[in-house]
Amino acid sequence: MKKMADGFSKAFAKSNWSIEGILHQTRVYPDVVEKMGGRVAYFFIDAMRFEMGVELAHQMSNAIDLTIRPVVAALPTITPVGMAALLPGASASFKVIEHKGKLAAEVEGSPMIGITERLRYLKAKIPGYCDLVLGSVLELSGSKLRKKIENAPLVVVRSQEIDLIGETDGGFVARQLMTGIIGNIARAIRKLSAAGIENFVITADHGHQFSVRKEDDMKTDHPGGDTIDIHRRCWIGHGGTTPPGTTRVTGAELGYDTNLDFVFPTGLGVFKTGGGLTFHHGSVSLQELLVPVVSLKLPLVQSSPDTAAKLANVPNQITNRTFGIQISREGEVFSSDDISVRVVLVSGNEQVGETGMAIGADFDRSTGLIHISPGAKANIGLMLTKDDCTSVRVVIQDPSTDAVLDQSGELPIKLGI
Repeated sequence: MKKMADGFSKAFAKSNWSIEGILHQTRVYPDVVEKMGGRVAYFFIDAMRFEMGVELAHQMSNAIDLTIRPVVAALPTITPVGMAALLPGASASFKVIEHKGKLAAEVEGSPMIGITERLRYLKAKIPGYCDLVLGSVLELSGSKLRKKIENAPLVVVRSQEIDLIGETDGGFVARQLMTGIIGNIARAIRKLSAAGIENFVITADHGHQFSVRKEDDMKTDHPGGDTIDIHRRCWIGHGGTTPPGTTRVTGAELGYDTNLDFVFPTGLGVFKTGGGLTFHHGSVSLQELLVPVVSLKLPLVQSSPDTAAKLANVPNQITNRTFGIQISREGEVFSSDDISVRVVLVSGNEQVGETGMAIGADFDRSTGLIHISPGAKANIGLMLTKDDCTSVRVVIQDPSTDAVLDQSGELPIKLGI
């Protein structure tokens, strides 16, 4: 991994900090969102790596015109820069500047230090747009969600969960939780589709590095000088030094009209500053820099009356992160076709677990779908991916509409130490 990171950063610098033939982040809005036509739900997912976008695409089994492509994120690969680069107008006018002593992105002359400025800019640029966080989409009832978005020309959905989990935990459990978040994004897409949105674009501000914990010999002193902003993987300011294992680039070299300098650790190195040592971003590695943009359309689909599946052998409580249940196929006397279902664990309105294996039915791990024949029974192995909830429900869903085909009652969680 270190050799790949070293090699990529050197090749990227040699190519004048650009990748020919790959869409730049500032082009996502005009080249993808605007070209969808009609009303669009535009998802801003903080820290979603490219392979997570691939996983999401696999879960959208009934989508049409589904495309996933790589996008080169704007440098430095941190949230204030990447989120601003995704806004309308960024393709024509985008800068990274110092504003009132802080780092800011600027689009069409509007400096943006954080989310407040970005939302204010969007409101002025697209009157009537609707701003939602991922949790709200999942929690609102279908009727309330439809009313919330009914007159919006653009629905923006924001998610910080991947970044928050990585910054908070940064270990193996974080990886499991991130997988559940991709499932929740897929659920939000299907829910918005049922509320009347047909077009979807899902992308990220930046990716992230996720590796074994780093030792002291992989940390480097930051450049010093006039520091405007510093993260584990990037320094922004004026002057200072260029420590060993780092590379310096001017704002002009990155295409910005600014006198700021940027210093990035190459390889897997980090600056000696605040933050964890497993999850980070800001620099020029492939995992931080190349993010996905997933575009798709979801036709209005009604649940089939032939899609019937029932739960059995559900435990009274959850005492282990992995456990088994049974599902059976019912009600298709004259049908010989397999049906597809998804079996998940849900707490409140959030997916907190998923299928890990199936015996007696075909299980597609890439999509999470179980294909079961008429009259068949299947034993399903489930995995809890978030263990800070107090209870869960086992839910069988129609994967086309997210409609609930069967579900358990609330199962208390009592995990052993």
